[in-house]
Amino acid sequence: MKRRGVVGAGGDDDGTCCPPHPAFIRGFCFLCGAKEEDTEGRAPGVAVGQHDTMKQGGDDHDDDDDSSRCPPHPAFVGGLCSKCGAKEDAGGSASTKLAAGRIHGGPVLPASTTTNVPRAPDRATLLRTKKLVLILDLDHTLLNSTTLDDFSAIEQEKGFTTSTAKDDPSLELFRVEPNGIPVLTKLRPFARGLLEEASTMFEMYGGVRLLDPDGVYFGERIVSSQESSRPHMKNLDVIPGAEEATVVIIDDMSIAWPWHQDNLILIDRYLYFASACRNFGCQNDSLAERGLDEREHDGPLAVVLSVLKRIHKGFFDSVGDDKDDRRADVQDVITEVRNQVLRGCTVVFSLSESLRGGDESETPIWDLAEQLGAVCLSDVGETVTHVVAEDPDTEKAQWARDNNKFLVDLEWINAASFRWCRQDETALPVRKR
Repeated sequence: MKRRGVVGAGGDDDGTCCPPHPAFIRGFCFLCGAKEEDTEGRAPGVAVGQHDTMKQGGDDHDDDDDSSRCPPHPAFVGGLCSKCGAKEDAGGSASTKLAAGRIHGGPVLPASTTTNVPRAPDRATLLRTKKLVLILDLDHTLLNSTTLDDFSAIEQEKGFTTSTAKDDPSLELFRVEPNGIPVLTKLRPFARGLLEEASTMFEMYGGVRLLDPDGVYFGERIVSSQESSRPHMKNLDVIPGAEEATVVIIDDMSIAWPWHQDNLILIDRYLYFASACRNFGCQNDSLAERGLDEREHDGPLAVVLSVLKRIHKGFFDSVGDDKDDRRADVQDVITEVRNQVLRGCTVVFSLSESLRGGDESETPIWDLAEQLGAVCLSDVGETVTHVVAEDPDTEKAQWARDNNKFLVDLEWINAASFRWCRQDETALPVRKR
């Protein structure tokens, strides 16, 4: 079963993939540039991580948080900065050097026509070497960075200040100056271990010299934001010769890959510094503020490595001895591996009207549960194994207790998705909000 992406699978550049519009930034669809007021309604919520939903429209925008960070403006949508909403003629052209200009208002050249990224191995070479292609996102996936003037008060109390922020390899903290701006970068636990083990199964693209100073894992296969053919979106055309059937993508942003959802392994976002928490609307203290960090042996990157191993094995098992077999497709393997997570579970949802918005079967959480292999039903019955609810006092929640069925929070579905295995139901009970 192919996943429903945020845009049409064809990925045409002429905007015909909208509607539906995935999300609005300052009143404009971030994909096609259409005005929100001219559409039939607001975009649905677009899941971008385990705990976050992308803010839509200008009403929810925090000017004190984001607007003050421009200029430089990252990119323009319909003549407005995608971050602060300033008019293009008032702020100059986009400063991030994202290839091929704006989302709306001009042709977009494939990045592969001008990129310096080495060509991906062809299928025959990959089959012969028993490798696939892996594209790794960096920020909030393998590392997290903050400028030295953006530490919170609690982080400063913990010793993170402009004068004291320096390299500490024991904590995987490094002070670097990309584009002349000093920042402190924290590598995610097990980042190097992931690269070392994944390099035996994949030709990897992404990376920075900090992660791979000797070019052992990435070589010259460095992919930067400048290679992208569309601002704030990513496409396989950044890697010449890359084929959907042999590419796996790891990223913390689902909406960043609108045309390649079936190649995507979504990872929980790494928010080490308080500035990252603020940028994504996370109300919890940062890991740095709490003096904590993820664990190496069973943290998100260790989970991703185990999934990559299953995908690699599943793909080459499907190839068998026929090295010319073109039926093997990594998208099918990812779908099957994902479909095993909640296989055997029959789920009924008890959702609030604000989340449901009408038909529960049309909600993202229903869609996600089915992707994970669960059978979803509208009504309770003997075959139901789980009731997923927001409120412990609903009729369906009470039915679950009366009939000795699992009663779990919505987070149980999300956690299973990020951990790629069924979670302990007792750890995620429904609590009164």
